[in-house]
Amino acid sequence: MNKPESILEIRTLGRFSISVDDTLVALEWPDEALKEFFCSLLSPLDLYITWDRICRSMWGEPATRTGRRRLEEAFIKPLGKFLIRELGFNPLISGNEGIRIDQLHITVDALEFHRTVVEGLSLLSLGNHASALKKLRRAHALYAGTYLPGIQGKIIENTRNDLESLYRSAVMNALPVIETQGCSGRNRRPETGRHLKVAQRPLHTLLYDQEESLYQGYRIF
Repeated sequence: MNKPESILEIRTLGRFSISVDDTLVALEWPDEALKEFFCSLLSPLDLYITWDRICRSMWGEPATRTGRRRLEEAFIKPLGKFLIRELGFNPLISGNEGIRIDQLHITVDALEFHRTVVEGLSLLSLGNHASALKKLRRAHALYAGTYLPGIQGKIIENTRNDLESLYRSAVMNALPVIETQGCSGRNRRPETGRHLKVAQRPLHTLLYDQEESLYQGYRIF
């Protein structure tokens, strides 16, 4: 099927909307379950959503052959037809391990936010404060609000909590550290105990304020 010449822009932070060339597309979703399924695939923290995870999210049961067939009939086929009708192409890509959305012709603000934060904190860990400051300020601007507000679903809710934690622990904590220390590292103002404590924390605890093992399965760029 034909892929779009234009890039689809999906807004997930602060609101949910889909635009093409800055023109809002008013989608009339057949039902909330289909919308939830689509939005579950937008998580910027995963390379793909495993069949087991999506089955547990939608039905509260592990993936089986029967469950896979139910997903195909209840969500994947109807969603594919709906997206072709409304957007002109089907971005769903499925494989043996799971399902994802083809991001070649789609931009998602949450994905850009996550990537920008990780890049900023990586630069910060290397001592490049000037570039880190630019990245984290960009991330701060991108975070327009709660991830997919008002949309239910276990995967969505978990992603919402993780992104909120990332914003608070990384962006809101790291920005004052950089601004206090100064980009050059010289002529820095006296650092408060709170800033020093944050600055001394390892990179992975700045990201999620949890152990590094929680990164398993997450999409880190």
